[in-house]
Amino acid sequence: MEKSKVIEKLFEHINTYAYLILPLLFLIVKNKKRDGKILALYGLVFWSLLFFYYDIPKAFIKVAYQPVYTSLEYIFFTLLFYYNLESPKFKKIILYSSILFILFQITYVLFIEKNRVDSIPIGVESILIFIYIFFFFYENFNNQKGMYIYSNHCFWICLGLLLYLGGSFFLNLLANTFSDEEFKKYWFLNFIADTAKTILFAFSFLFLVRNQSKEKVINVPYLDMI
Repeated sequence: MEKSKVIEKLFEHINTYAYLILPLLFLIVKNKKRDGKILALYGLVFWSLLFFYYDIPKAFIKVAYQPVYTSLEYIFFTLLFYYNLESPKFKKIILYSSILFILFQITYVLFIEKNRVDSIPIGVESILIFIYIFFFFYENFNNQKGMYIYSNHCFWICLGLLLYLGGSFFLNLLANTFSDEEFKKYWFLNFIADTAKTILFAFSFLFLVRNQSKEKVINVPYLDMI
């Protein structure tokens, strides 16, 4: 039992500090574009939420920590899709869905009994993000721009979210049915999925920098000096 606790703590720490990769990349590289700022802020916010978790008042954790965590996570993920999609129709769907989701979260906090995991909001968040991922792939496969889809930094964001939300989907849905022993035994899998997502977000950041460098080369005017 002690060994399982050590393993769980190890994965928890790895997951927490992996978030710092994103703001560190932002500081190291020269890319200051919007998506880079969103990724850096996302990493800083969620590192803080996880690092200071045990210092947060228990009353807040019981009532609002999980809904706040899920809502912030949804907002950051959604912003990345909203700014990277071109279709006004898709953007409207994202906007209206987001308003409904936030209203749902407020209702959940006020009226629904809290459990160890907010399974229903996480399930709704996951389904909405899966829809936005579909929008991204649909738009990119129908609007070929002469480059491979994996060259798009948003592809790596989608891949990270598919691993994270898909890998932890049923774990989150079933978490409240687990006994305390089962919960401690399996919850570290959520940390693994979360860490994999953060690493792929870091890949996304690198592709964002690479694509910006290519744009600068292409945009340099050819001056015929002869």
